Amino acid sequence: MIGIVGATVILVCGCGSGTGTFANKPAPPEPITITGEISNSRVLISPASFGAGPINLEVTNAANRSVSLAVQNTSGHAIASLQSINPDTPGVVKLDIAPGDYLVVANQPSIKPAELHVGSERSSPGNSLLQP
Repeated sequence: MIGIVGATVILVCGCGSGTGTFANKPAPPEPITITGEISNSRVLISPASFGAGPINLEVTNAANRSVSLAVQNTSGHAIASLQSINPDTPGVVKLDIAPGDYLVVANQPSIKPAELHVGSERSSPGNSLLQP
């Protein structure tokens, strides 16, 4: 019995003692809020240029009808969408956006899309302390 316990202790102690190295991945950037407004004639997004990473896209519908939005990449593929935002109502979508150029397109052809330029990834907060 003592031999079995001793062998088990040796096996357990040996676990995790490999010589492999593991890189610590940095934390992702903090999400930022991008705001926008849909009017009867166009979509406005502010800021229109920012760094890649997680975003919260908050859009208010100031048009006089319900509108759906899509965030499209340069090939026209929708990477996110907001379905049927009623007048005077906000809509929110969360996404992790990569570097590149995008359009925020309404489902109404009379509404001009907004252009977004996403630069290189924003820096991570890392181990920095929050300041009041």
